[in-house]
Amino acid sequence: MRRLVESWVEAEKTGYRNTLGRAIEELNRECGIRLTYSRLAEWRRGKYTPSQKVLSQMLYRVLFWALIKAGIQATEAQLDVLEELIWKVNVTDGERNIELL
Repeated sequence: MRRLVESWVEAEKTGYRNTLGRAIEELNRECGIRLTYSRLAEWRRGKYTPSQKVLSQMLYRVLFWALIKAGIQATEAQLDVLEELIWKVNVTDGERNIELL
């Protein structure tokens, strides 16, 4: 999972234009955790592995960035199908909500 963690850091910096601190804040909020810089460094070194929910959130953030980086222009319909294949999607009042686990 080290590669996913590294890709998440890169996606947040280059794709979403977040600082590492802002990316950690968002991950904490989305996953209900209290990630620190030191724990992230341990994940990057492979000392520990993030939880399934954190890995799912990281994959969610990395997937679309990786498609763009690879030069793949997916349509909205194709992106919706990808979401539905990987995550549980609920539609409420016309808004798509992703369940990470």
